[in-house]
Amino acid sequence: MIMSPFKLRSVKKALKKIDLSEKDANYFLLPFIENWNKENPTKLGYLSKSSELPFKEWKDQVHGLVGKKLKLIEPLPLDEQDFELHGKAEANGIKFIKFSLMALPGVRIPAIMCIPEKISGRVPGMITIHGHGQSLANTAGFKRSKSKEYFGYELAKKGIVTISPDWLGSGEREKFRKKFLLFFQDEGYLSNWVRFLGLDMIGLRVAEMQGLINYLETRDEINPDRIGIMGHSGGGTLSLFTTIIDERIKLCATSGYFGSWKHSILAKFHCGCNYIPDLGTFVEMYDLYASLAPTPLAITIGQKDKIFRYEGTQRAIPIIQQAYKGIGASENFLSDVHPKGHLFRGDNIYPFILKHIF
Repeated sequence: MIMSPFKLRSVKKALKKIDLSEKDANYFLLPFIENWNKENPTKLGYLSKSSELPFKEWKDQVHGLVGKKLKLIEPLPLDEQDFELHGKAEANGIKFIKFSLMALPGVRIPAIMCIPEKISGRVPGMITIHGHGQSLANTAGFKRSKSKEYFGYELAKKGIVTISPDWLGSGEREKFRKKFLLFFQDEGYLSNWVRFLGLDMIGLRVAEMQGLINYLETRDEINPDRIGIMGHSGGGTLSLFTTIIDERIKLCATSGYFGSWKHSILAKFHCGCNYIPDLGTFVEMYDLYASLAPTPLAITIGQKDKIFRYEGTQRAIPIIQQAYKGIGASENFLSDVHPKGHLFRGDNIYPFILKHIF
């Protein structure tokens, strides 16, 4: 009879774990990654660019790079979006319209449009995007949100037409309704699937946001020259990258997505959609934000945010301020750091948006 290997206690005792604290070597990958980052600085960072390189030329290089990395797909033209109205309601001076349309072939985007009842003429329109674990119901204001992300509703109360969508793998577009860990949800593994097929999840989501912008431009209530975008957490990610890709966006606001790769997606577990292959060898997160100048940009982030650590915020803000100041657009950048955690605060963001979007 052969003894089970799991019962070889004497062997396990003899071959006990090595005390890594007493060794120079490390079994884990993190030290290698940290050393790699130190020895391989970003190739297109704002601070490392030549002082002789005009900002516009650097910006074009960064935006061109991002476009290639996202494996972008053109959204469907308007006549193929197959708009479908699902319902209407009115409350608190706002018209709520539930609809869906297609930006990718065969894939419908559910969304809630919030239209202020008392508007005259054409007004600004904004795409307002929820974060991980939330949905269009949170952003549109009729479902409680732990992160307080009701800005689709709140901006409509301030006179802006908003569209709050569910992005791919979230809300009504999530196959599994039970809330497992992120890597067991649609949101987690879909990113790996599309990457395996040579695509990118953020790239697909950007295409959908562009499809929504195409639709916004057709609405009689909307001034097509005054379109903005705003998002929290994963919605902040999507807001940043959509602004980089689509020049029709005249204002970008993000919440709970800010700082540096080092102090966010390389500091702890994040959903696979955050990792755009090879992008980190060229730019840091704050370089992407800096490249938006002179587009009005507002960020809000918490000092106690455990997902995007405060060290990254402290590193990022001066660099972005320098970029905006360097082209004479200091007034177009607002950083609002609040004392709490991973949640939205509109106290300073809303006045900035109203000033720059109307």
